[in-house]
Amino acid sequence: MFQTLARIGVRCSVVLPLALGLAAQAQYNGPESVEYDPVGDRYFVSNTQSQTIKVRAQDATVSTFVQVGAAPYGLEILADTLYACVGGRVKGYALADAALVFDLDLGATFLNGITTDGTYLYCTDFSAGRILKVDPTSATFELLVPNTQGTPNGIVHRPGTEELLVAYWGANAAVRSFDRTTGATIGQVNTSLTNIDGITFDCLGRVLVASWSPDRITAFDWGIISPVFIDLMVPGLNNPADIDFDQVHGRVCIPNSGSNTVLLAEVDCSTGLFGIRTYVTRVLPNPTTGLVRFDPPMEHPEPYMVLDARGCLQATGTLRAHATMDLAPLPDGLYTIVFSRRAQQVRVVKE
Repeated sequence: MFQTLARIGVRCSVVLPLALGLAAQAQYNGPESVEYDPVGDRYFVSNTQSQTIKVRAQDATVSTFVQVGAAPYGLEILADTLYACVGGRVKGYALADAALVFDLDLGATFLNGITTDGTYLYCTDFSAGRILKVDPTSATFELLVPNTQGTPNGIVHRPGTEELLVAYWGANAAVRSFDRTTGATIGQVNTSLTNIDGITFDCLGRVLVASWSPDRITAFDWGIISPVFIDLMVPGLNNPADIDFDQVHGRVCIPNSGSNTVLLAEVDCSTGLFGIRTYVTRVLPNPTTGLVRFDPPMEHPEPYMVLDARGCLQATGTLRAHATMDLAPLPDGLYTIVFSRRAQQVRVVKE
């Protein structure tokens, strides 16, 4: 028996010790946001003090991607463009050559965080306590949330849902979710953290937040009334800012605004802890043109998500016991199949 994927509209969630180790420093000046580029296999870092966006290669080489001319804050990739929050404007730079291809004044006070659902961009106005929605195709925008009831900082779209999760600045900081179409408040989780800067989702679908007091990366499950907050014990943090998650390499991407460093912290996606990741289940054949089986086969129905190289949700469902999966509807590329209940993931190349 086999199951053919029912594709959904593409939804993106959408930077560092590597295995508790690599730190690039002295090359950054006020690092604020990191955005992983899976196509180029590189990391973009906004620098507020030098007013530049840097790019870090996998060999740890750091170079200037573009001189912005003003302080860039949140970064987000959509299609072939890197978007940046710059004052009250959103600017877009071509990934291929850093050419300025988008520049829109939102009339905002201080744009800080930015995310995408694969079609629109969503930005937090830190000082005015608002969320704005941007259509980069038509170069228009609208006020989505006129009053966030607090100081919004990081923002991320929850893949496969209508929710935008927003992390708040201040004591006993909250994380609230808003409807990406209506702007209505959907849910809220309160924490004991102070000054949450960044927010993202990891390979297990957990929320990760970066706080300044304490300096910490905290993980918890969304949608639970009283979630358990887990300190991931990442060393070397100093005012961690706008984090990202590299779905290709399984890394939490962390700019330290207080020490001018960028950390890559590798996560074991079978346990949710730092260390070498293990993949208990294999997928065969790999590469594949469509039909794949799992070794060992699933003994019980298992919920799954299929993420592309950008971390965008391409398909979701439940795999029946002993069933194979047909990836034929997907475009060619690298995919990660996440079995959330088993806390396992496998990578497969579709040709």
